[in-house]
Amino acid sequence: MSIPHTRTQRNRGRTITGAAVAAVLAGAGTVLGAPPAAAADAVTVGYTCTGPGAPGGVQSLLVTVTAPASAPQGSTADVSVEVTTALTVPVDVPARAATGEMVLALGGSATGSVTATGFTNAGTVPSGSTVTLTGGTASVGLGAPGAATIAPGDATVHVFGVTVTCEVSGTAPVAATIDVA
Repeated sequence: MSIPHTRTQRNRGRTITGAAVAAVLAGAGTVLGAPPAAAADAVTVGYTCTGPGAPGGVQSLLVTVTAPASAPQGSTADVSVEVTTALTVPVDVPARAATGEMVLALGGSATGSVTATGFTNAGTVPSGSTVTLTGGTASVGLGAPGAATIAPGDATVHVFGVTVTCEVSGTAPVAATIDVA
């Protein structure tokens, strides 16, 4: 028995497991946590993911963006995002082993995009369970009066040294609206 061979097998197994978990988490999307005032209804968004072990085809995710119902013109609003998937992880995922980012597309009276960062899985995710990532935040600048809209955008998930990138397939629906006065 050769020690380098054993390490190689262990590293290969870890890479394969990491790729499988990253693929499920990418299909799971990301969840952002912050305590703004009002939540919009959840929307279904399709994602196509690439990277080691990424699932084929379009993965549907349920995304809820939480933002204040209204804010004054010229202010910023903190938003949070929660994503739910039916996909399950093939192995236990330790707390804070997964991280991610999500672009949020702005529309209506707001323009451009912001990136929500800081996602992680707060607790251990048991094998066979769905994944929730929390803790990410983004601030949206509200320069013009009117209805500022927020839609989920592209996402990236990192777990066990593997990165999977997911692009919105088609057009993501508006997930939150802020009345800017």
